[in-house]
Amino acid sequence: MQKQGNSETEQYVKPRRRGVGLLARCLAAAALVLAMTAARPAEAVENDFQAWTPVYLNLAFNEKFLGWYEVQPRFSDAGVSQLLLRTAVGYRFAKNASAWFGYAWTPSIEPQYRTENRIFQQLVMGGDFSFGKIMSRTRLEQRWIGETSGVALRFRTLLRDQVNISDDGKWRAVVQDEIFFNLNSPTGGPQAGFNQNRFFVGLNRLVNQNLHIDFGYQMQLLNRRGPGQSDKINHILLVQFFFDAAL
Repeated sequence: MQKQGNSETEQYVKPRRRGVGLLARCLAAAALVLAMTAARPAEAVENDFQAWTPVYLNLAFNEKFLGWYEVQPRFSDAGVSQLLLRTAVGYRFAKNASAWFGYAWTPSIEPQYRTENRIFQQLVMGGDFSFGKIMSRTRLEQRWIGETSGVALRFRTLLRDQVNISDDGKWRAVVQDEIFFNLNSPTGGPQAGFNQNRFFVGLNRLVNQNLHIDFGYQMQLLNRRGPGQSDKINHILLVQFFFDAAL
C-alpha cells in the first residue's frame, strides 16, 4: 500500500516554499533597483532615509458597516516630517469587497509646514488564492493643499500579496506596490501625471486574532517637477500595526 502524506503538514509546506521563493525574488528585485539607482548621476536623484510607523484600527460595526482609523507619523533626520490622521466609513457589499468614504488631515511639517485636507473614496477587494492572500485598494483623493488654488485630484492603486511561510501560519512574506497619478494641475500645486510609486517587501507577524504587524523596507520614488528639482527616493523602514475589532 502506498503511504499517505500528512495533509495538515502539506497544507503549510507548499505555501511556505512559495512564500520563501516570493520573498527571495522580491529582495532580489529591490536590490537590483537600488543598484540601478546608485549608478545614476548624483544630480539625477536625491536619496533620503526615513521611518514610518502607522497604526491602523479596523472596526466592524456589523456584517455590512465598517470603520477605519489611522494615525501615521513619518520621521526623518529632523524629527516628525509629516503626520497623517485618516478616518473612513465603509460598506461591505460582497464577501470580499467594500466601498469607503473618508477624510484625512495630512500636514507636512518639515522642511516647511504646509497643511492639507483630503476627502477620498476607495474600493477594497481581496481573496485567498494558491499564490497567497491578495488585496487591492483603489482610491480617488480630492486634496486641499495650503497655498494651492483649487482642488488637486489624485488617483492611486495598491496591490498586496501575503503568503504563509511558517507551519503555524503566524509568519507571512509580504510584497506590495502602490502607484499614484495626479489628474489635474491646480495653480501652485502638483502637476498632472505620474506622482510617485511605493514598493514594499517585508514580513507580517500575526500576534493574535486582533493584531498583526508588518515590518520591512519600502522604497518611495517621487517624481518632482518643480524648477531645479530632481527626483527623490526615500528609503523607508516601515513598521505598521493593524488592529481589528468588532463592536
